[in-house]
Amino acid sequence: MKKKKRIIWVIVLILCVLVAIVGSTLLILSNLSSPSVRREEIAPATADEVTEKPDETVEEAPTAEPEQPTIDKRFSSYELADAGDLDVDFDQLKSINTDIYAWIYIPNTKVDYPVVRGARDQDDFYYLNHNIYRQYQFSGSVYSELKNNPDMHDPVTVLYGHNMRDGSMFATLHNFSNADFFENNKTVLVLTEDKLFTYLIYAAYSFDDRHILNSYDFNNVESFQEYLDSTLEPRSYQYNVRENVELTTEDRILTLSTCTDSSGSRYLVQGVLVNEQKR
Repeated sequence: MKKKKRIIWVIVLILCVLVAIVGSTLLILSNLSSPSVRREEIAPATADEVTEKPDETVEEAPTAEPEQPTIDKRFSSYELADAGDLDVDFDQLKSINTDIYAWIYIPNTKVDYPVVRGARDQDDFYYLNHNIYRQYQFSGSVYSELKNNPDMHDPVTVLYGHNMRDGSMFATLHNFSNADFFENNKTVLVLTEDKLFTYLIYAAYSFDDRHILNSYDFNNVESFQEYLDSTLEPRSYQYNVRENVELTTEDRILTLSTCTDSSGSRYLVQGVLVNEQKR
């Protein structure tokens, strides 16, 4: 009888261990998945959801003509993708997390994510492993550091994202290592609350582990121009650069940075701002 009870307890113990292992595995897998809100999940409120106060007179605002995009004439020969139906509800995004200040979208890739910038009480690496809900998650968020202003007007703005094996976050930036893909995909779109920024992708290459914002003085005209020239002629074993692009210190550069399969190296995709349009 005692032997039978012992066998039953052993079976119960084994089942408990199996349940614990399965639970831990599911938790790990959930942390490896992409965390970010997709654009279709941030739908603007419909007319039925908007209510007005009773007995309130609402004057119709004059219909304003939408601002037409003006492409910097130096880049007018490049056919860039337009925003199409690209739109997000920033009120809803900020109700999730006030650190969200932009949305980045690159056509024909999986890059379609909110962009966060850490609060002053957080370190620059907080969103390296936290999602936009401020929950720990291995895949983190697309983020910029406090060194960059959220108005996108810095000489160089750097956005970071993981190179996830499931193709999420910034993994598909590596598509730009293919010459044909690079040639046929030229556009990065960044939305903020009141602006649409259009960038021409002009370079994609492997880089070392230098911290770009700490390694160059972009406030010095000569130093900034030297850096711009170096991005047009990267010292890299693998790179693609768009022909006939000329950069000046008046330009604003967006740098997208992710890791590679090699330890201590980064993969950069860089764009130059060609249009800034009010939304």
